[in-house]
Amino acid sequence: MKTVHVGAVILAVLVLAGCHKGPNDQAPDGFETMVQIKGAIGSLQKSSDGLSLTDAKSVLVFSKYFDTLVAITNGSFSAPAHIGTGVALIFLDAKNQYIGNLTAHGLNLLPLGDLSQGENTVIDLSTLTLLNGSVIPSHDPIGNEIVISEAEIQSLRVLDAYYESIAKNIDADNDGVPDVLSNKQLMITTMYTINAGHWGINDSIPVLSDSEHYFVNYGIEIGGGPDLTFNYNDIVFSGPAENPYNDIVLWGYLKAPQCGGKRAFIASFNRPTQAPTGAPWGTAFQPFQNGLYTVTLDAERKYTLRYSNIDVQYNLVFIIPTLHTNSSGRLTSISLQYALPDGTPINPTSVLTNVILQCFDTSANMMFQASSNTPGSPAVYSIPVDPPMNISTLNSVGISYDDLIGNQYFIGWH
Repeated sequence: MKTVHVGAVILAVLVLAGCHKGPNDQAPDGFETMVQIKGAIGSLQKSSDGLSLTDAKSVLVFSKYFDTLVAITNGSFSAPAHIGTGVALIFLDAKNQYIGNLTAHGLNLLPLGDLSQGENTVIDLSTLTLLNGSVIPSHDPIGNEIVISEAEIQSLRVLDAYYESIAKNIDADNDGVPDVLSNKQLMITTMYTINAGHWGINDSIPVLSDSEHYFVNYGIEIGGGPDLTFNYNDIVFSGPAENPYNDIVLWGYLKAPQCGGKRAFIASFNRPTQAPTGAPWGTAFQPFQNGLYTVTLDAERKYTLRYSNIDVQYNLVFIIPTLHTNSSGRLTSISLQYALPDGTPINPTSVLTNVILQCFDTSANMMFQASSNTPGSPAVYSIPVDPPMNISTLNSVGISYDDLIGNQYFIGWH
C-alpha cells in the first residue's frame, strides 16, 4: 500500500479550503447572524497612560474575520457581533489610543458560540469599570447569556495572553492610528497539524495517540486587510526581535481575489526541521516563540506584530470520528465526538467553529468532504454519506477546525 503523508496533505488542502472567510462586513456562510453587545461607561480610574474609561470615545469590536469601530455616545454603546466567533472589545480615546480591553469571567474574549436565546440574545454588560487595563462589566454574561461549562472556560483562559498581543497589534505600522481604520490591519494566528490516532469503525472504538506521539507541526498565518497590498510574493516574516530565527520560510500565500472576502492576502510561514523517528508524515515544523516579529512588504514597508504562542495542548479539542458501514461494507455515515485531551466531553459551539472533514485515499485523492461553521451539539454529531461510499482505499481522515480566535487545527486520523 502506498503511504501518504497525511499531515502535509491536510495542511496543503485545508489552508486553501479556509479561504472563503473574509474580514469586516462581508461574512462567510454560517456567520451572518448577529447579536448586540451593550454597555455603559462608569469608571474614573486612570490607565497606565493616564487615561480613564471616561476618555473612551469608541469601542473596537473584532475577531479574526470581522472588525467594526463603534462610537460611544452619551457614555454608552451598542455594538454588533457575529455569532460563532470569539469577540474582543478594545476601548479607545478620541485619538484612538488604547485604554483597555473587556475582561469577563477571567476571559479577554466573549465566546459567542452557545447563547441562551440564540440569535435573539442581547448581551448587556451594564456598567463598565477600568481595573489595571481590564474593562470589567458589572453584569458577567459568561454563564448567563453565554452558555459554557467550567471545563470550556478553563480551555479558553489560556487565550488571555493572545488577546493582550492583539491589543498591541492594532497599530502595526506605528503611525498612531489603528490599522483597521485604513483597511490595512494585520492578523497573526497559529496553525497546528496533529497526529491524533486511528478512527473508529462500527463497534471498534477510535484509538487516540498519547501526547508524546501527537507529532505536532506548527505554522503561522498572516492575513492582511483589503488595502494592504504588496508585489508578487514579496513578503518576509522575521523575528523574534530578541533572538531572530534564521530558518523561517514562506510556506504559501494567496492574494485577492483568490483568498476571498475583503482580505488582500493570506501568507503562511513555518520553520522546517528533520522529522523525528516515528512521525507519520515526512515533515516537521517547529513552533514560534513569543515575541515581537516584523512583516516586511516590498522589501521596505515594515510592520511590527506581537505574537503569543499558545501551546496546542491548552486549547486542543479532539474531534473523534467513527465510521459506520452497511452490510456491504460501504460507508453510510461518520459520527463525530468532541472531547478535550483528557476525555472530557464538550459542547463544540462553545470553543470552536468552521469544522471541515475530509477523507483521502491511498493516492491522496479526496474521497469525501463535509463542512459546517456550526459544528453541532450535543457533543456527538452524525454526518450522513449518501450514496454509501466504497472505503476499500481509504487511507486517512482529516478534520480541521478554528478555535474562537481563529487559530487553525488540522487533525489527522489514519
